[in-house]
Order: sequence, then structure tokens, then C-alpha cells
Amino acid sequence: MQTMAIFSTSMAAMLLLLGLFAANLDPTAAQIGVCYGMLGNNLPNSWEVIQLYKSNNIRRLRLYDPNQQALQALRGSNIEVMLGVPNDQLQNLADPSKARSWVQSNVVAYWPSVRFRYIAVGNEIPPSSWLAQFVLPALVNVFNAVRSAGLESQIKVSIAIDMTLIGVSYPPSAGAFRGDVRSYLDPIIGHLAWARTPLLANIYTYFSYSGNPRDISLPYALFTSPSPVVWDQGRGYQNLFDAMLDSLYSALEKAGQGGLEVVVSESGWPSAGGFGTSIDNAATYLSNLIRHVQGGTPKRPGKAIETYLFALFDENSKPGPELERHFGLFSPNKQPKYQLHFGGGRHWDIASEEYNGTFPLKSDIACISRLDTHVFLFWVCCFVVSIPFIRVIDTYISSINTETKDIDTIMFSKVHLDSYFAIAQIGVCYGMLGNNLPNAREVINLYKSNNIKRMRLYDPNQQALQALRGSNIEVILGVPNDQLQNLANPSKAKSWVRSNVVAYWPRVRFRYIAVGNEVPPSSSLAQFVLPAVVNVFNAVRSAGLESQIKVSIAIDMTLIGVSYPPSAGAFRGDVRSYLDPIIGHLAWARTALLTNVYTYFSYSGNPRDISLPYALFTSPSPIVWDQGRGYQNLFDAMLDSLYSALEKAGQGGLEVVVSESGWPSAGGFGTSVDNAATYLSNLIKHVQKGTPKRPGKAIETYLFALFDENQKSGPELERHFGLFSPNKQPKYQLHFGGGRHWDIASKEYNATFPLQSDM
Repeated sequence: MQTMAIFSTSMAAMLLLLGLFAANLDPTAAQIGVCYGMLGNNLPNSWEVIQLYKSNNIRRLRLYDPNQQALQALRGSNIEVMLGVPNDQLQNLADPSKARSWVQSNVVAYWPSVRFRYIAVGNEIPPSSWLAQFVLPALVNVFNAVRSAGLESQIKVSIAIDMTLIGVSYPPSAGAFRGDVRSYLDPIIGHLAWARTPLLANIYTYFSYSGNPRDISLPYALFTSPSPVVWDQGRGYQNLFDAMLDSLYSALEKAGQGGLEVVVSESGWPSAGGFGTSIDNAATYLSNLIRHVQGGTPKRPGKAIETYLFALFDENSKPGPELERHFGLFSPNKQPKYQLHFGGGRHWDIASEEYNGTFPLKSDIACISRLDTHVFLFWVCCFVVSIPFIRVIDTYISSINTETKDIDTIMFSKVHLDSYFAIAQIGVCYGMLGNNLPNAREVINLYKSNNIKRMRLYDPNQQALQALRGSNIEVILGVPNDQLQNLANPSKAKSWVRSNVVAYWPRVRFRYIAVGNEVPPSSSLAQFVLPAVVNVFNAVRSAGLESQIKVSIAIDMTLIGVSYPPSAGAFRGDVRSYLDPIIGHLAWARTALLTNVYTYFSYSGNPRDISLPYALFTSPSPIVWDQGRGYQNLFDAMLDSLYSALEKAGQGGLEVVVSESGWPSAGGFGTSVDNAATYLSNLIKHVQKGTPKRPGKAIETYLFALFDENQKSGPELERHFGLFSPNKQPKYQLHFGGGRHWDIASKEYNATFPLQSDM
């Protein structure tokens, strides 16, 4: 910038205002922050530090913990802050109430006089660390606390990773996360994508260079290479920083989150203490980095990269090798070590006599470290070993899907194979709210003798689990709603899974764990649902059962706000903040959403607009036409409205399991043995065919319920959903395969319902 001579008072005032406006638009000032570390016994106090930021026009700050003196000093400074949750607080914040308290004390208490931009929940947690299990619950809890405070749009909640999570980094387009970190990282980045929050990443070209100087040149690491060093898919990489960042973008794409933004939450170069460290190199790297991040990377050109330099001071108490204590832009006496420009017309002078040059800089493009040989060999071995397995099953798959031959296709095709058999799709819910019901062993024998091969069990009743051993019945095991708060604690979730799942596996064939049932988003329990789902999922994964047992939740259809016509289906606006993170996790985990679907309640609540034949599958022709699809029954319309709602929520690929459906035989409007028998027998046949929106795709469905339960709460009809009376006599003729039919037990009903093994 050029200074000007003499102006009139009015002109000077105008230029001052224009200068302030221009400073706010300064691209360098807008993208660069500096990390404020405090691991030194000779550092200035926080008030002096904030003045140092302001006097040098540094407008963003990363603070690693909610130091109260620093937060007080930041009041009114207009500096944007990335506030850290220290790693040793993660276990604490996995408790939703403690996360709310933390946000209240350290964020809400200072807002808006402190301009929080991000909350970084943990820093560089290794996935193998015992703390890793707490990261996602803490992240979700802090996010929910920020949202509850009405600050969701102003303050983003994320985590900070390092680049060791990248398993393949060369060339940048091949970038991929390590296989052993995916189960830890994918749910986290899935949540960040849903919340539209960037991933924070600490990127140091210094460590890549110093660890492999044979293959990585110093100019490539310092942004001083005169020409591209690496070419990849037509992109030239002139520096290592770009290559590292683009390998991260590629890894995110391969993990299904290519739209996720990245903020570089740390980057720097030590001035002493190790190989390749010097004032010269540090000054070169930092000055070039500041200018370079305005231009983006070869993969994302023109998109400025928000970047935080590490660190403000040399910190003499920092642990680790000597070089860790020499990353400062300033010495503890507040004297700058390098000439760096943060906008606003101010430059820093060089304090060191060893350095007096300037560093012209081009808008370079970018690059990366060599592919680790061991990671490459591991990947090749896994791929080669996988080929025979895929080819063995490929003979079957080719008859169904000839386009792809990956593991997803195999799993999809297994489900598709199930759709050929009614027996494989229908289960029955085993409720126990009665004082006259047979014991669990008799019940299991009832399932077996009637060829019912799937069961929903609402809690881990030990007598029932013992009776299920060796039965070959597949089970949805429920976590009762009153256990959700308990299982929001990761260690308690592990204990629950160990006692109720692992202790019985594989003699009991668990298919799903349903974490809660129909929890209203307005309930005090709603806050615990996602943490409990994640914790139970992690516990199942830790037990090595992730591929066999899926963890989900069961919702009801009251969460749908728009259901007519089915293509307009949408969730209620007031439930999206509760539901979207949950279905995002389920989609990442490739787990179905469990949904209780009752046409009875829709019909009985609105018999003027919904006809009985439409609700019972007996309408002779379509009642509703929607986008060329004819709806001949209400069940299909309700399920397709749910599919449409999932699409609008960005999760159109999520599968749905109907975890309850039935019709009461007495106790209310439209209830009768006739109607119940008609509904159930038609439902069993119909679910093999799919819906108009997803034709030919069988719907896994669980009939509610095995018995009339005389102690079930609510209106009288709630006690008459049973397929059997408590004496084990069937109420209806229903066919579950295997050649057996149930006789009609009621004198009021003597019609028969012949049923074919439809597909």
C-alpha cells in the first residue's frame, strides 16, 4: 500500500471508512488465523496477547481450551475464535448434560462479545486411543448444546484430525483414509456433512519432508519449486501443501463426503531443533503459505483455504522433541521472528540477524508425500484376497445385477434373494405385557412350530434370550426407552452389549438392535437417542459383530408432516434437527431405519377420507394416483411417503424395515376379527411385492403382536393386537411358509383365507 500526503478532514474520514471496509475484504486477513498455545512459563498475559493480535491485524485465533483469562480478554476484540475442547474433557462431554453445562459456561456466557467461529471437539485423537470412543458422542452433544442455545448458524462444531489418518496420499487423486480408521472417522464426517460444518485438519509439510527428504525436496515443501514436481490427472503440483490437501479431498470423496469443506487448523515450520529447521526455512514457508492459500489447490482452484498458522509463540514447556518448542511466529518477549503480512498495511520486521531477505511468492499450485509402501502392500493383499470371494458369489449375482460386482452388490443381492421367500421377510413382535402369557420356552416353540423365523423382542429378557439359544430365529433386540440415558454413556453401552448380545451370540441370531421405540423428538429422552445409537454401534463393532448385527432406532409415522400425495412426503420441520443426524448415521452404517406403520390408526382417525378397503388391501382398483403410480392400498402410500421424506432429507438410499404393523381385533372403531385377519393375511402376501415407488423390492415386516396383552396401557384396542390368544390358540388363518396354516379359534369368525407363496 502507498501512504498519501495531506487530505481535508472529510476526505480523511471517508478514506478511513473505506480503509476499514477494504481491510474487512482483504483476502489474506479474511483467511489466515494464528494458533494461541500457552505451553510456556515465560509468555505474556492474555490481555497483551490479544493486543498483539489486534496490532498485527490477525483476525482469527485458535484457542486450545476455554482459558477464562483469554476469553475475558477477547471480549469486544472482534477476533473470530476457534475454541478447543481439550482431549481430557471428551469423556466428560460424552454426557449430554455435561456438554450443555460446558457450552453454557464457556460459550454462551461470552457470546456475542466473543465471536466464536468453531468449537473443535478434541485435537488429533488417534482412532486407536481409548478416547476415540468419546469423540462422536461429545461432538454430537456439543452440537446439540450449541443448537439449543440458538447459535447453530453462527458457531460450527467439528473435530481436528492430523494427516496420519490418510493411508494413501500419492498421487493426490488416489488419496484414501486408512482402512483401520474408517469405522471411527466415517460417522464423524457423516455428521459434519449433515451439519454443514468443515472438517478441521492439521497439515504440516515439514514432517513429511523431514521424514522422507530423499523423495520430497525442500523447495517442494517450502512453495519455492519453480515448476510442477508432480503431475496427476492433468493437474500440476508445485508444492507439497496442495498435494496433501488434495489427497484429503480425494479421501473424503472416497468416503462419500466429497462435498465436505476443510479448514487447515494448524500449519507451520519450526525455526530450530531438528533436521531442516531454520529461521530462513520457517520464514519462507509461512510467508508463502499466507499468500498461497488465497488461490486454492489444483483440485479446488480459486477457493481460498481458511488456514491457522501454528503457533503464536515459541512454547518452552511443550513436550516432545526440541523442535516442538520452536514453532512460534513471535518470541515470548512479543518480538516477531519473521516478516509476515496479515493485511491492513502492517509488516513485521525480521528480528533475527540471521535473516534479512524478502520472499517473493507466486500463486503456486500443489502436492504430497510418497505412498507408504506398507499401506500399499496391505491394500493390494486385501484386494487380491477379496477377488476369489467375489467371483464365487458372482455366479448368483449375475442373474440379478450385471452392472456391479462389489461387496455392496453382494449384500444387496442377499437381500434381493430373501425377497423370493415370504418366510424370509415376515417376523412377529413378542410383547410381554400380560399376566396370563405362556413362558418364554413355550413361546419359542410356538414360533418354531408355526415357522415364524423372525422375532422382535422389546427388551433383553433373559428368560427369552435363553429360550432363543439354538432356535435359529432372527431377532430384533430392543433397548427400552428408559435405558437410553444410561446407554448415552459409552462404557455402559459396552456393558449392555456384552451382557445382552455378546453373551448369547452366535447361539441367538441377533439381526438388529433397536435403540428405543417411538421416542418423541419433544421428549426429554430424545437428546440421548443418537449418543446411545452411536455407543451401541461402537460396542457391537468392538465385539467384531458389525457386519452381522445392525443398530438402528424405531420411529412412528407421526414424524411425517406431509404424506399426501406420497411423492410429497416430508418430515415435520420441528423433527429435522433430531432426526437428520440419526438417519445420517444409519445411512453411513448401512443400517435400515425401523418404522412402525399402522394403517388402522390412519383409517380410524379419518374414516371419511380413508376407506376401509383402502386400509385393508381389498380395494379392487387404485384409490390414489401420484406421478403415474397407482396406490391401491394405504400401506404402500404411507411407506412411499416415508421414502419421499428420506429423499428430501438427503437419505434416499436408506432402507426401511417395517418393525410393527397390525390391526386390533376388538376395542375400538373398525376393530373386528374379520378386519384383523384380512389385514394381516393380505399384508403377509403384499410385502413381497414392494411399493409403487420401489416395486419388486420385498419389505421386511414384523406383525404386531404375538399375543393379546391384557396389561398393555392405553385404550382397550391396545390389548387386542394379538395373533394368538394367551392360551396359544391362533385367532386367524395365517401362513408363514412350511406348509402350516393356523385354524380360526374365534366362533365369530369362520371364513378361510387361502394364501399362496407369492413373490
